[in-house]
Amino acid sequence: MTKLSETYVETIPFTIAYKNLPETSVITLDSIPKVNVRVSTHGFNLLAYFFQDKTYQLDFENNTSITNNNYIWLAEKGAYALKEQLGNSVKIISVKPDTLRLPFGTLSVKKVPVVLNSEINYVPGYDTLEGFEVTPDSVKVIGAVDEISKIDLIETQLLVLDEVRTDIDANIDLEFSSSSKHLKLSDNSVSVKATVEKFTEGTFEIPITLINLPKDLELNYFPKHIKVAYYLSLKDYKDIKPDDFKIECNYNEALKTGASFLIPKLIVNSKKVKSAKMKQSKVEYIIVK
Repeated sequence: MTKLSETYVETIPFTIAYKNLPETSVITLDSIPKVNVRVSTHGFNLLAYFFQDKTYQLDFENNTSITNNNYIWLAEKGAYALKEQLGNSVKIISVKPDTLRLPFGTLSVKKVPVVLNSEINYVPGYDTLEGFEVTPDSVKVIGAVDEISKIDLIETQLLVLDEVRTDIDANIDLEFSSSSKHLKLSDNSVSVKATVEKFTEGTFEIPITLINLPKDLELNYFPKHIKVAYYLSLKDYKDIKPDDFKIECNYNEALKTGASFLIPKLIVNSKKVKSAKMKQSKVEYIIVK
C-alpha cells in the first residue's frame, strides 16, 4: 500500500481510434498508429490503467489539419483530450510521437436503393395492402469509383416470417458480404414495417368496353361481361363498387396481330384493391357489318 501511494513516472501506450473521419476519406496506413504518453501519478492510478481501455479517440474534425493529402495531428493540440481521459490526478510529461502524419485517400459516394429479400407466409385470410416500409429505403456506398460503379442496389439479409397475422416491425442487416472489403455503407441495417390486416375476396360482373372500333364497323362479341375476382382488406370491402373496375378490348390490337379474338384488359381504379383478375382471357367476336 505504501508503494502504491508513491508517485511514479511511467509510459502508457494508447491505440488510436478514428473519430469524425469524413466518410469520403480513408486512412491508407497499413497499421493502426499508437502514441506513448509519459505520465506522472500515484501508483494507485497507474494500477487502475491496467484494467482500463487504453484507446485515444483522435478527433479529425477538431484536432487535425490537412497538408499534402495527410491529416496532421499534433500532440500539443490533442493533449487536452488526453488529459480529460486520464483525469486531473495525472500529469502528462510528454507524448511520443509528438506528430502523427496520417495519409488518406479520397473515396466516391453512390446512393443505391435497398431491396428487401423476404419469405413471408401469412395466416390464410391475412395480408398487407401497402406492402413493406423499409427505412432507410436507400444507402450510400462509399469506396473507389471503379468498385462502387458495379453496385446498383443493396439487398437485405433474408427475412423469414411464418404464420403472420399481426403487424410486422423488424430490424434486419444488409447483405454486403460479397462486396469488396474496401467498401463501406452509410447504414448497416434497416427497419422493416408493414400493417397486416384481415383480407377477403369479392367478385363483380364487369361489362366489356370496345375501343378503337371504326364508326362504320359493327361487332358482335361474346361474352358481354367478364367476372372479376378482387382481393382487399376486409374493412374496405363495402367501399368497392363495380365502377372501380373497367374492362377494355382494343380492336386495333386484334388488327395488328390478325387474331380472331379480342384480348380484354382489366383496369382497376381503386388503391384499396390489392389484386384483381379476370375469369376469362379471350373475347370472341364476329363482324356484323
